[in-house]
Amino acid sequence: MDENLSLDCFLDSNFTFVNEPLAEIYGIKDITGDQFRRIELADPRRGGLLGQASVLTVTANGVDTSPVIRGVWLLENLLGTPPSPPPPDVEPLDPDVRGAKSIRDQLTKHRDNQACYECHRKIDPLGFALENFDAIGQWRVNYDNRVEIDASGELSSGESFNDIVEFKNALQSKKATFARALTKKMLSYALGRRIEITDRPEVDRILSSLEEDGDGFKDLVWQVVSSDTFASP
Repeated sequence: MDENLSLDCFLDSNFTFVNEPLAEIYGIKDITGDQFRRIELADPRRGGLLGQASVLTVTANGVDTSPVIRGVWLLENLLGTPPSPPPPDVEPLDPDVRGAKSIRDQLTKHRDNQACYECHRKIDPLGFALENFDAIGQWRVNYDNRVEIDASGELSSGESFNDIVEFKNALQSKKATFARALTKKMLSYALGRRIEITDRPEVDRILSSLEEDGDGFKDLVWQVVSSDTFASP
């Protein structure tokens, strides 16, 4: 906000904020004290929201991880394209078998149900990209049963990736979608209500102005609070 940095920094960045306990979780050395401070990152896995322990913890079940839960969170909160609710007659995936070797096999079998395929084709790759982060955001290369984690996947739009770094690079091709999702959430927060179809012209205007101004986060906040919609909600 202070530096009016690009919205892209939410998707990936070369910095983060830590104190000593959080730095230990991240595996970052030579950080002491409880005060949070900005640090430059040498590790590209940690940059942006997807490397933050807060996001990684809230998208887990407190014990283990779920590619489905994290994938849905990404679609809803970063891309603004939430999947449809699951059909009522489809059995949910057992939430307590995340570390099993067959997690990919389970989801593949789940996708065999035609009613599940379309949504899981979009959900699962996003969740698998974050599987190297455990339930509180620590990095891991194996599940508890020592099976190696495979974080590769392919987005529904065709971009493939092998790990979280490549995944974040792939997300950069979605930054226009992310900017729209963030703008709608900021406007919704400012108005204290849901965004309706009638708000679309104002969202489009804000995004157009942002594109001209350089897509800074402070610019986005200013566009929201100076909009006619905010002045007359």
